[in-house]
Amino acid sequence: MSRARRSLLALSLAVAAPVWAQGRGITGLGEAVNQAGAQRMLSQRMGKAWLSQTDARLCLRAQDVLSHSQARFERQLEALLSFAPNAEIAGSYRALSHRYADYKGLLAESPSAQALPTLLGVASEVLTLAQRGTVQLVEVAQARGPQRSPWLINLSGRQRMLSQRLALLALAMRQNAAPQLRRESAGEINEFESALQVLTEARETTPAIRANLELAAAQWVFLKAALTDVLSDDRAACDVFVASENLLNVMETVTSQYARLA
Repeated sequence: MSRARRSLLALSLAVAAPVWAQGRGITGLGEAVNQAGAQRMLSQRMGKAWLSQTDARLCLRAQDVLSHSQARFERQLEALLSFAPNAEIAGSYRALSHRYADYKGLLAESPSAQALPTLLGVASEVLTLAQRGTVQLVEVAQARGPQRSPWLINLSGRQRMLSQRLALLALAMRQNAAPQLRRESAGEINEFESALQVLTEARETTPAIRANLELAAAQWVFLKAALTDVLSDDRAACDVFVASENLLNVMETVTSQYARLA
């Protein structure tokens, strides 16, 4: 990544102020889908932060991100369990709670190359369970009305997850450039770009949301460049961390905007 691009990346820290949902009580299905989708993101953000503690340049910030992500995940999990509109969804969140307990134990250990494969496996399992709960809530919301808002909240919220999943995979590849991680990362880059276009072109997307999607597209340029450089440029690990946080902040805002349409 060029010096000029790094300067722009650093400046972009001030562009997107985060809009974090704080696991507050859920009052409607739109917010339920938003918080459920955020659990997917947090499952990967926690892994990214855990692994980033091995980098002296990122260690303190990574510890802060990990602590806040765990606290938010736990608050939202409690809120989703309380809100669950049927027994099937409640069961999904109980299963998520049990697997998260295992994940939390791993996150408490010092990061290492030896522990990384287990961490990646459990992070993926927590993601799968969080995805199941999100899809179930979207189905309930769509059964109650013809609007596409729940689907758009889900799609936008999944972009948050991809920003963190791609960062986690990139940092993991620096430890062990496994072919399957490369393949998965390539597929998720394509998924992110396709979804960004769908959101931009959706008839429900307001001018205010579209403006933030344009900002997300600009932040994506930085992250994608850092992902490309991560194996060849030692500085790229920091760029991946910062760019993924910046993109996440924008997509949090966008997802909350879609949730308010529901």
